[in-house]
Amino acid sequence: MIFFGKPADRTYYRWQELAFKSMKYCTLIAILLIAASQIGCLSRNALSKADKLADDKDYYGAIEAYQNIIDMQPGTPDALEAQLAIGKLSIDRMNQPAEGIKAYEGVIAAAPESEKAAEAHYELGLHYYKEKNFKSAQTHFDAIVNNFSHLELSHNAHLMLARSYEGAAEYESAVEAFDSFANRNPRNKRAAPALEHKARIQRQFLKDEEEAKRTNQMLVKRYGKVEGAEDTVEKAKQELKDLNATIPEPVDPLATPEGRALAQLEERRERDRPRGGVERSPAMGSATSFGIPDSGFGISAAEVMQNFGGQAGIAGDEQGSYQDAELMIANFLYGDESYRDAGALFFDAIARSEAEKVKIDPYAYLSLSICYRKVGMHQRAKEVLRKAASRDGEVIEAVINTGRNHYTSENYESAIETYNSVIGLRRDKDSEVYWLISLAHKKLSEPEKEREALERSVAANTQNTDALQSLAEVLHYRLKERKAAAIFQDIIDQESDSYIGAKTLGDLTYKYGNYVQANTRYKTAARIAKRLLDKSESDAEKRALRNQVVHATILAARANHRRGKPEDAQQMMDELATEYPDHALIHYGNGVLALLNEDTETAVAEFKTAIEKAPHSDIAVIALGDYYVSQGFNDDAIALWEGFLAENQYNQNVTRSLKNLKGDSEETEETEETEETKE
Repeated sequence: MIFFGKPADRTYYRWQELAFKSMKYCTLIAILLIAASQIGCLSRNALSKADKLADDKDYYGAIEAYQNIIDMQPGTPDALEAQLAIGKLSIDRMNQPAEGIKAYEGVIAAAPESEKAAEAHYELGLHYYKEKNFKSAQTHFDAIVNNFSHLELSHNAHLMLARSYEGAAEYESAVEAFDSFANRNPRNKRAAPALEHKARIQRQFLKDEEEAKRTNQMLVKRYGKVEGAEDTVEKAKQELKDLNATIPEPVDPLATPEGRALAQLEERRERDRPRGGVERSPAMGSATSFGIPDSGFGISAAEVMQNFGGQAGIAGDEQGSYQDAELMIANFLYGDESYRDAGALFFDAIARSEAEKVKIDPYAYLSLSICYRKVGMHQRAKEVLRKAASRDGEVIEAVINTGRNHYTSENYESAIETYNSVIGLRRDKDSEVYWLISLAHKKLSEPEKEREALERSVAANTQNTDALQSLAEVLHYRLKERKAAAIFQDIIDQESDSYIGAKTLGDLTYKYGNYVQANTRYKTAARIAKRLLDKSESDAEKRALRNQVVHATILAARANHRRGKPEDAQQMMDELATEYPDHALIHYGNGVLALLNEDTETAVAEFKTAIEKAPHSDIAVIALGDYYVSQGFNDDAIALWEGFLAENQYNQNVTRSLKNLKGDSEETEETEETEETKE
C-alpha cells in the first residue's frame, strides 16, 4: 500500500492498517479457540461414549472406542486416560492381563512423569500384588513413593509397598516400609495402624520381642492422646502387657504451641486438599521464590520454621545465616526422630547454600539422605549422596566416619545402614565399605550376611587382603566350610599359583558382576592349567588338565560376553574348538553363549549333546537344570538331576542343586569342586 499526503495522514492510514491486521489476528485466534473447545468437547464426548459402552458390558466396543481416541489424539491427556481405561478393562473385566499390562506400560512410556503414569504404576502394582508377584508389585509401588511423593496416591502406594514386602516374606523390609510410612505421615490417621503392623511383624515373624516392645511403646507415646487412634493404642497396650513391658504415658500433641500450630496446619491442609486424588506440594510455597524445588517430604521448610519464629524472627540473628538456623533445628528434629520435618529443613538449607555457593557441612547431606530413607524414599536418598559426592569429596568420608562412630557405639544396625548408603558412589571405596559392613554383621552374629559382604568386598577388589583373610575366617570358624576357607587362605599366603585359586576368584567376581576381573581370573586359571598340561606325563592328569583349560576358557568367554564383547567371546570359543575339536565341553560352551544370545533352542540342544558325550561330568547337567529352573520347569530339572545321580550317586554338586530345588534343609558340609577333573 502506497500513501500520499501529509505525515499525519500516513500515520492515520498506518493505524487503520494495523487495526485491520489486528482484527484478522483476533478472528483467527477466536477460531482456533473455538476449534480447540470443540475438539475438547468431542474428546470428552468420545470418552463418555466409550465409558458407556464399558458400563453396558460391550467391552470390545469400548476397547475400540478408546483406541480411536488414542489414535486420533496421541500423547494428549485424553489419550492417556483412554489407555488407562483399556488397561483397567482388560484386567478387571475381560481377563486379558497381557493386554492390560501392555496398555499401562504404554502410559508410563508415553508420559513417565505424569500423574497418569503414577496411576498406571499403581494399577500394575495392584495387579501383580493380587497375582502374588510381589517383586513386580514392589517395583511399581516403590516408583510412586519415590517419584510421585506429592500425590495423595503415594500414601496408598507406600502401604501397599509394605504389604508387598510382607507377602514376599521380606519381613525386615516390610518393617522398614511400615515405619517409614509413619515417619512420612506422622499425623495421618493410618500412621498408628502402620506402627501396629510393624510391631506385629517384629514379634510374629522376626521373633524380636524387644523391638516389638519398643515399637508398641512408641505407638502409645505418640498416639495415646490422638483422636481416632484409640483402638490401635489399646491393642498396643495389651501387647505390652503380654510382653511384661512398661506402658509409657502418652504425649499430648496439643500440649505445646508448636504442637497446636502443626495440628492446625494439618487440619487446614486436609480441608484445602484437592479431592481429585492429587495434593499440591506444600513445599511449593515461599521456597520456590528462591528457585528451590519440591523436597518430596510433603511439608515445606517454611511451614516447619513457622513453629520456631519463621524467617522474620531468625533472619536478623547475628550468630549465623538463616540456613544455619535451619540446620540447628533440623538436627534437633532429627534427634527426635521427626524425619519428615527434619528432612524438609536439611533440603532447604542445602539448596540455599548451593544457590549462594556457600560451603555446607558435608554431614548435612548424610542427614538428608537418612531422612529420605526413613520416609521410604530410597532412590532420592541415593541421589542426594551421589550428587553431593560429585561436588564434595569429603561427603563419602563423612558417611564412612559416621558409620565407624555407630560401630564404636555398638549401634551395628545403624552402622550397616550408613555404610550401605554410599555403596556404588565411589568404586574405589566399595571394597573397604563392604569389609566394614562385614565387621558389623560379625558383631551381630550373622555369618551368612558377613560372608556375603566379604564376597562383595573381594569381588570389588581381589587385592583386599583384609577382606580375603576375614572371608577365610568366617568360612572356617563360623560356617564350617573348611575346604573353601583353605582356598582363600592359600590365596592370601600366596603359597601356590593354583588353578583352583584363580578360578575361585573368577567365580566370585563373576557372581557380583565384575566381569572384567572375572575374565582376567579365568584366563589366569586356564594359563596355569595349560602350563601344567605341557609338563605332565600322566594320561589321567593330562585329561583332567585339558578339562580345566577348556572349562576356564569357556568361563572367560562367558565373562567377555557379559562385559559387552560378544564378538570376542565367540572368537575365544572358535579358537578353543579348533584346538580341542572333540572335547565334550565345547558343546557346553556353545550352549552357554547361545543362552546369552537368547537362542534357547540351540542352548538346550548343545547342553544335551555335552551330557551325551560326557555322561559323568556335572557341568552341562547343572547348566541345563539351572536353565529349566529359570523357566519354571522344575519337574524337568528334578528328572534331569535324579537321572544323573542314578549313575553318579556321589556327585555332591548335583545333589546340592537337587536338595535346594526340593527345599531340603539338609546341606553338605563342604563345597566340592566341579567334576571337570573327573571326565
